[in-house]
Amino acid sequence: MNNPIYFSKVEYQTRVGYGEVSNVLLLDIEKQELSYQVFHYHRQMPSVQGIVSEEWNGNHYTYDVSSPARIMRDANTDFKPQLLKSDQYEKEVVFSYGIKISDAQMKELLPYCNALDFEPYREKEMSMDDPGFIGYRDEIRVDFTGITNSYIPKLELPMSYFYDEEHIWPSEKLYRYLMKTFLENKKKLKGWIYSYGALSLFFQ
Repeated sequence: MNNPIYFSKVEYQTRVGYGEVSNVLLLDIEKQELSYQVFHYHRQMPSVQGIVSEEWNGNHYTYDVSSPARIMRDANTDFKPQLLKSDQYEKEVVFSYGIKISDAQMKELLPYCNALDFEPYREKEMSMDDPGFIGYRDEIRVDFTGITNSYIPKLELPMSYFYDEEHIWPSEKLYRYLMKTFLENKKKLKGWIYSYGALSLFFQ
């Protein structure tokens, strides 16, 4: 049997719908730390306000503008000022939570973190036709990323579907353990975290 190769860091990113990352759960195994952050996104405040005058086909058009944008003037615009709009959003950390994991807790946690157990899933795609399929995440999307200090390259896995205990993916098993052991039912996290399996549909 191969000796275990443990991840050095594991990250779970959650998105609501097709939006930006709403929260991140980060496990730093080397430092024995677990952190959780929640993000909000704000459209950049209008950086250009005023009146824009443009000429099209010999006609002059004037209109008001109040938009995240910048004015560009170079050879591509024939050195005439041109407004370039921006749809960028600013990310703000609105909640942070972190804990140190004790040696005793790490002893219980490490069996879930052996990167060799995850390798058979590297090129695998989830399907509702897979054996043991029991449900799926409906309104949220969770993605797994794990890295080691070994020869094993970074691993990224989807977490769209749920499987029974015989067929559960190791990424899901670790996520469930972290959520139920360290995060759920913590008063400081009330209102900031979804319970495990929330916003999901199960068929058994």
